[in-house]
Amino acid sequence: MRIVFSCLALLAVASAFAVAAEEPPSATVVVCTSIQDNSCAGAAAKFPASIGKLWGFSQVSNVPDKIIHVWFHGDKELGRVELPVKAAHWRTWSDITVSKDLVGPCRLEVRDAAGKVLASYSFTIQ
Repeated sequence: MRIVFSCLALLAVASAFAVAAEEPPSATVVVCTSIQDNSCAGAAAKFPASIGKLWGFSQVSNVPDKIIHVWFHGDKELGRVELPVKAAHWRTWSDITVSKDLVGPCRLEVRDAAGKVLASYSFTIQ
C-alpha cells in the first residue's frame, strides 16, 4: 500500500512540473524603419508617408510552427505574411511598402496558426 501512495505522489509531482514547463505562446511586435543585426532599428509610433518601407519585427516564444503578420490601414487588411518559427524563442520580420494612400492609423497584428492575436502594434503614417 505504501508503494502505491509513493507512486501516486511521484506522479502528482511529475505532472506539476510538466504543466509548469508548458508555457503558453507569447509574442511582442514593433514597427521600425530597418532591421539591423537581427533587431529592429528606428522603432516609432509615427512615420512620414515618404518613408518608403516599414518593417514589422516580432519576438515569439513557445509558438509551434508559424506566425502570421497581418498589416492593417484603419480596419482594412492590407496583407498577410506567414513566417516560419523554428525554435522555442524566435525573432522574425516582414515589411510593407508605404505610399501616400496609407496616411492615417495603421496596425500590425501577430497571429498564431489558428488566427489568435498574440500581439498588436498601432502606428500612424503622416
